[in-house]
Amino acid sequence: MSERITIQTIVDKEFDVKPRGYDREAVDAFLDEICDEFERMNNEQAALKQQLLEAQAAASRAAAQPAPEAVPQVTKVVPVAKPAEEKKPEPELKMAAADDSNTRILAMLEMAAKVKEETIAEAKQQAEKLIEQANEEARARIGDLAAERDSLTNQVDALKKTVADYRTRFEALLQAQQEAMDKINDL
Repeated sequence: MSERITIQTIVDKEFDVKPRGYDREAVDAFLDEICDEFERMNNEQAALKQQLLEAQAAASRAAAQPAPEAVPQVTKVVPVAKPAEEKKPEPELKMAAADDSNTRILAMLEMAAKVKEETIAEAKQQAEKLIEQANEEARARIGDLAAERDSLTNQVDALKKTVADYRTRFEALLQAQQEAMDKINDL
């Protein structure tokens, strides 16, 4: 993975559109990156929870230990920080980070669901366009074929008429030739 995925990365992500929709390989690769990021966040969250439990256990142990007895005649006063008080802000920060991590995960899931819905809607819209375009092309082609059929039918009818006329004239010619031959033979 080349960079960390943020909500803005998901918002800005653009996929190449191919004739039948988004490039599936690009979508799959991006979803793999999202999955990797979720896994990393889950691991981070588990580690933060473990640190929180350890800090709470240490705080409980520190609270359960008896306070050290006072030393009579202290010559130098050294400020000592209370470990239980210092540890409390850190778990709260880690809890806030875990909550932020959960919020980011939920936001990414919502964004992925939105991208999925938009992708499906766009694919359906493109499919409807392609079907309508194919129907229009089919209607136009059927119209062209019907016109061509009518033209060919007219040509066939014209040829049949021409053949009938030719046959009639040829028969008349043969009849005239026969009569001429008969006249010659009579002479």
